[in-house]
Amino acid sequence: MTLDEEGAFREGYRDLRDRFTMTIDPADARDFDDALSIEKTDGGWRLGVHIADVAHYVPYNSSLDLDARRRATSVYLADRVIPMLPDELSSDMCSLRPGCVRRTMTVDLYVDEKAHLNSYDIYPALICSHARLTYDQALELLSDSDDEIGERLRALSALAKARANARKARGGLDFATVEAKVRLDDEGHTVGIDVRKKTDATSLVEEAMIFANEVVAHHISEREFPCIYRVHEQPAADALSGLIPVFQEFSWFSEIPEALFVAGNPHVLADVLDRASGRPEEELVSSLLVRAMQRAVYRPDCAGHYGLASTHYAHFTSPIRRYPDLMVHRALHALLAGEPADRYKPAKDLMWLSEHSSAMERVADSAARESQECKIIEYLQQSIGMRFTGIISGVATYGIYVRLENTAEGLVPIRALGREYFALDPARHVLTGQETGKEWRLGDRVEVRLEEAQPRTRTLVFSVD
Repeated sequence: MTLDEEGAFREGYRDLRDRFTMTIDPADARDFDDALSIEKTDGGWRLGVHIADVAHYVPYNSSLDLDARRRATSVYLADRVIPMLPDELSSDMCSLRPGCVRRTMTVDLYVDEKAHLNSYDIYPALICSHARLTYDQALELLSDSDDEIGERLRALSALAKARANARKARGGLDFATVEAKVRLDDEGHTVGIDVRKKTDATSLVEEAMIFANEVVAHHISEREFPCIYRVHEQPAADALSGLIPVFQEFSWFSEIPEALFVAGNPHVLADVLDRASGRPEEELVSSLLVRAMQRAVYRPDCAGHYGLASTHYAHFTSPIRRYPDLMVHRALHALLAGEPADRYKPAKDLMWLSEHSSAMERVADSAARESQECKIIEYLQQSIGMRFTGIISGVATYGIYVRLENTAEGLVPIRALGREYFALDPARHVLTGQETGKEWRLGDRVEVRLEEAQPRTRTLVFSVD
C-alpha cells in the first residue's frame, strides 16, 4: 500500500520529507519506529524525535486494536519475533525505513547549548528517513567521520551527555548492566554470543527518547487528559537494608550515610554506584541495586519515574511494539483534534489496560530471557570441560551460583567445593568452610570448569579446583 501524501497533508500532517532524519538501531533490528534529526538554531539546537504514527492505522476498538491489545507487547525471542501488530504494519507501513515516506508523530525539542529545554512542538508529520545506521556504525562515525552524518551524530551525542549529566544531578541512576544476544545461523543454531554494553551511540538514542518521553508526559498531564504513564517507585527500605551487610565488606561504604541509603535517597544510591565504579565489585554492586529496585509499571496516573528522576514520564517512542505507547499517541491525536477529556472514549479502560500491559510485559521479558538462556547454554555444550572466569552471583546452602562473562549462570554444587562442612551467612552472602575457613563470597571472581550444560532445563553445572 502506498502512502496517500496529499491526504496526509489535508489531515494536518506537516511536510518534513526534506529534513535530514536517520534511524539508529541494533544490527538485528526488525522494525524501525523512531528516527532522529538535529539542526542548529539561533543559540541552540532543534532536536527532532520522530515516532511511527501507528495510531493512524490502528483505530481504537478495531479488530487490529483488539488483537494488539491482547498481546500488549511484541515478544523478542532469540530466534524469532512475535509481533504485537501484523508484519505488514510493523515491518512495512509503520516502519521508518530509509527512502520511504512515513507518517510520524513528531516532537521538536528546542534546547540551548547546555541542552536546557526552551520550548517544544508536537505534531503529526511526514518524514523520509535518509539513513539507517546500526549502533556500531554510528559509534564509528562519531569519531572517524567529518561528513554530514558524523557532524549530526556528534551534536546528538553532546546533547545526550549534557542531558545525562543533568539527570544524574537531579538523582537519576545509571546502572552498569550488560546484555547478551546470541548469533544464530540459518538453521537457528547458536554460532556466537555478543555481549552488549552502553556506548556513546546507544546513549545518544536513549537520551533523546527519554527526553521526548518526559516532554510528552508533561504535555498530556498538564492538560489533565486521560493517558497511560510509566511509573517507577522508589525501592522498599527492607530491600535496601538487606544490602548493607554485603556492602559493608567494602571499605568505601563506611563513608555512605546508611540511614539515607535505606531511605532510598537517589543521590546516595548514585554515590554508591560511583564509588564502586572501576572496582572489582562494580558489577556486583550494580546488580544487587538493580534487584532491590521496584519494577516499573504502567498506570493511568502520572506518578513519576524514580530511576530516571523524572516527575513526568510516559512511554511514547515504541508504538509498534508496546501497546501503552500506542495509547499515548491516541491521547496526543485527541488533544490535537481538540477532543474534550470527558468525551475521550478510551478513558474508562485505562486502569485495566495499564494492569494488563504491565502483566504482559513481565511475561514477554521472561520469555525473552529464557529464550536467550536456552540458546546460550546450547552453545556452551561444545565447551564442556573448558575453564571460565566468572563472578559469584549467589550463595546457598547447596552451593554457589557463578555468572560467566557471557551472562550465563550456573551452579557449583556444595559437594564440588570440598568434603568439609560449609556454613552459610545469609546476611553477608558468604559460604564458609568450617575446617579450612575458605570463604565463597558474593561478587568474588572464581575460576570454574564446565561439567554439564542442559538447554532444556536451562541449567549449567560447574566445578572448581
